[in-house]
Amino acid sequence: MTPEELAGTYRLIEWVAETQGARWEPFGRETQGLITYTVDGRMIGMLSKSDRPRSTAAHLPAAPADEQAAMAAGFLAYAGTYSLDDLTVTHHVEMSLFPNWIGSDQVRKITVHEDGDVELRTPPELSRSGRTVVNRLRWRRIEST
Repeated sequence: MTPEELAGTYRLIEWVAETQGARWEPFGRETQGLITYTVDGRMIGMLSKSDRPRSTAAHLPAAPADEQAAMAAGFLAYAGTYSLDDLTVTHHVEMSLFPNWIGSDQVRKITVHEDGDVELRTPPELSRSGRTVVNRLRWRRIEST
């Protein structure tokens, strides 16, 4: 795959986590997500629970700490550059809601489905429960209007 083939904005179709025979949707069935790749090697991705609680405040800085924590618990975002090696994309993280990812590389295996959907799959990683988990995120390109 080349940057020209990957470039575009995609909407999340499905996010499934899999481990030893179990499957679940980490942010629920109605997870929202967008990811954008540019030809010149930039990327930005966001995932959100659809039912995140709204704040009682008019602006984020004015929201109480517990509301800010609840909002953040259902949201994931990061941005940076990316590199491609055939069907592997590596996101080189420059900014992230999760500060531990800043400066890290997030590696994703790419599968292109017959219908054109792009699936990004994480390497196996340990969950909080100590089980090995693989995340599969299926994306559909948003066509320009």
